[in-house]
Amino acid sequence: MLATVRDVERILNEMMRPGLAEEWDNVGFLIGRTDKTVKIILGALDFSREVCEQAIALKADMIVTHHPAIFTPIKSLTNRDWRNELVLRAAEHGIAVYSAHTNLDSALGGVNDVLAKTLELENIESFNGEDGALQGIGRIGSLQEPLTLEAFIARVKCSLRLEHVGVAGSCRSIKRVAVCGGSGMSFLDEVIAAGADVFVTGDVKYHAAQDAVARGLAIIDAGHQGTELPVVNDFADRLALRLARANYDARVLVARETHVIRII
Repeated sequence: MLATVRDVERILNEMMRPGLAEEWDNVGFLIGRTDKTVKIILGALDFSREVCEQAIALKADMIVTHHPAIFTPIKSLTNRDWRNELVLRAAEHGIAVYSAHTNLDSALGGVNDVLAKTLELENIESFNGEDGALQGIGRIGSLQEPLTLEAFIARVKCSLRLEHVGVAGSCRSIKRVAVCGGSGMSFLDEVIAAGADVFVTGDVKYHAAQDAVARGLAIIDAGHQGTELPVVNDFADRLALRLARANYDARVLVARETHVIRII
């Protein structure tokens, strides 16, 4: 059975409820026609030139991203701005775009659940949700056996396929680990209150790291992109399974994405 954009949107809304998104966010079906037939879907972290060109080459009908394809209000739609040019390019090739941002951060099986499981954490719970429910953006869990900070850093690099990470602070033994994919330092107070030994996140600024270290928390900056990329394969697999269960004949592929920031 052939699926339409409307059909795929319904399934995605069930997987990553738009109501979980922060008020300032822009999520959901952002570009395209609801009645378009969908045979090929391309999953990606970003709506970038790299991803858009892959979608065109693959003859994809739809792109599903984490970071919103449209974030700030569009006052004019021309090729003078690279972001708007991508919107035009997708529309010109009949490619629909759906984005799940902070709702995918908070959702069960979303960015932070995948990150926590990738780092082999157990007894995972939210560190900023209510009544221990797995809602809220951050996650905290325990290692099966305590590790030295050096050993845990090696696990982070191996699990996230990173050559380098930033590290602040020290800790003789790591047992409790907090994670927040993307930018998570605004949750520093909650992480410390939850009793974490180390916090894995991205976009760590100097003074925020200094504050964390002074308060006894070690920080591992694995990068915004590095901490979020693992979810793409996961949600692509889950979407493919949901489509198959609904008897829709649609393939879900995953884009190749180059790391924006490289340490040379």
